[in-house]
Amino acid sequence: MLVFNDRHFMRHISMPTLREFTQQHQINPRLSINWEAAADTLHALIGQNLDQLEETLSQGGLDAEERKALEHDLMLWHDDLRRAHCMSNAQALQEFRSICADDPMALTAFENRTEREIALWMLAFRDKAFRDAELHLAFQAKSNGKFWKKHLIPAGLTLSNEREKLDQFCDEVTKLYKKVGAGKSSHVEVSERAKDESVQVTIYVEGPVTAIAHFEQSNFTRVTTRIALETALVYHPKLGIVESIVKGGAKNHAAVLQLFGEHVLGQKIEPEEIEKKAFRLNALRDGMLSPTVDWSEFGVEKVRLRRAKFSPIGKAGVAVHVEATPEMDKPDAAQEALGTLKITHSFEADYSLDSATLIVYMQADAKGKYPHFSFGVQSMGSSTIKNLSDKNQSIAQAVLKALDVIEAEDAPDGFDAEELKVA
Repeated sequence: MLVFNDRHFMRHISMPTLREFTQQHQINPRLSINWEAAADTLHALIGQNLDQLEETLSQGGLDAEERKALEHDLMLWHDDLRRAHCMSNAQALQEFRSICADDPMALTAFENRTEREIALWMLAFRDKAFRDAELHLAFQAKSNGKFWKKHLIPAGLTLSNEREKLDQFCDEVTKLYKKVGAGKSSHVEVSERAKDESVQVTIYVEGPVTAIAHFEQSNFTRVTTRIALETALVYHPKLGIVESIVKGGAKNHAAVLQLFGEHVLGQKIEPEEIEKKAFRLNALRDGMLSPTVDWSEFGVEKVRLRRAKFSPIGKAGVAVHVEATPEMDKPDAAQEALGTLKITHSFEADYSLDSATLIVYMQADAKGKYPHFSFGVQSMGSSTIKNLSDKNQSIAQAVLKALDVIEAEDAPDGFDAEELKVA
């Protein structure tokens, strides 16, 4: 769904799960539903109740306080279903299982439920665990991005959980954003990850005033609001590594880390930046044209260059973006580039490959279809590999190693290409 539709989402939820979620939700006292009615009619009954509540808003007649409360409940219902929709995937399910590994009731609830239903159950009955997983995946999605950095600091430090110190940290970070029009308000959340014993601190700062177009009582209007500016840090006590996502450049990164040490770790720290290891993307220029890798040993049918950005070497010029179709049997971006750049054999003399998107086709399933996934890499060391499932992350690393884009020692800790090979 390009635009989220809560009614469409509900149609994919079994009635027992939807009933549990609805009865647990804040909007439930406003609904009038006979849960003993036929199961195949209950989805429509919930929809009718919601329509009536929205009609009440449009008709008017409510005092300001009651109107505000009803608008909030309806917004919360829609937003909670949207959040569950966003967490209805394999990565989120993996997070839920990791967080609830010692929770027999949750593990039992996961049985015989779809990904959507598990997300709804978690939001209704394990809201803190749901939020922790949500924050983790949001951070992971921005890892290796423009605002992400990794530093070495002492291992084994303990983060303070005192609200006063966390609020002081929040207030000091807020002051950093004053120059871009940030307000005074802030909010901090702390979440722990049982899987690697890391701790994430996420700060929301009241951003500058922004105007948003919207509809109110069926009338088009604009409302001013303050979008929250996000800053987050993840500390790995076993490794002595802190990852940070901070807007504003290197100076803000350094300032936030110093404040983190002072207020949350209780000591002055001297972070040492861990430089991203560059990807040898130029190895893809000709390697994709005449592949010599036996992909079958990794359970992979084929690897193609989906998108590529070529820049002229040693001279000013215009970078060229090349995009191929996703069909497995069509020419990839390297083959398309040969014609586009008017080069007959290789790009080595004139062009450098700056960024690429690779698409990996797994071997055919029982239905004869080829499951696939894609990921992006940039020559400076950034990638979207962390957004993949654990299994696909390992496959992506194996693909880059096989194509000579990375050395084995550059792969993440715990990566072993031999374990991926199919007997």
